[in-house]
Amino acid sequence: MTPLLILAALLAPAQPAESPGDFVSRLYAAYRSSDYSPFRRPASVFASPLVAALRENERLSSGEVGYLDADPLCQCQDASGLRASIAAVRRPRRGAAEVRVRIAFPGGDARDLRLRLAWTPAGWRIADIATADEPSFLAGLTAWNRRKRAGR
Repeated sequence: MTPLLILAALLAPAQPAESPGDFVSRLYAAYRSSDYSPFRRPASVFASPLVAALRENERLSSGEVGYLDADPLCQCQDASGLRASIAAVRRPRRGAAEVRVRIAFPGGDARDLRLRLAWTPAGWRIADIATADEPSFLAGLTAWNRRKRAGR
């Protein structure tokens, strides 16, 4: 490469990082495919601590239903007809975001979630999920894994 091309590449504007809202919108758009599952490639959706807890849950469950008996992102076992809308995006500090999402299904069934996001070298990832019934999916999953390891 010539010095001029190298200089031009260095001075070119960097691609803007995906916003937290764009990440969540892209994630829920994937549910339009009837065979989508965030668990096929969990590292592309979830932050490392949540991926590790999910993998441990799978290992401890030995093929049985463990803590996870539904998709925590849609709060469902069947995402047919799912429509997600972003209610709010908050950025409490650098490298963190909180996205409130309303999940709606045909027939009027609706749920509200709060996705806590973390910025990683690969982009935004879900660090935790909160609902009215469960303030921290990660805490619940971790506690279940701990009880299972202890033989309870």
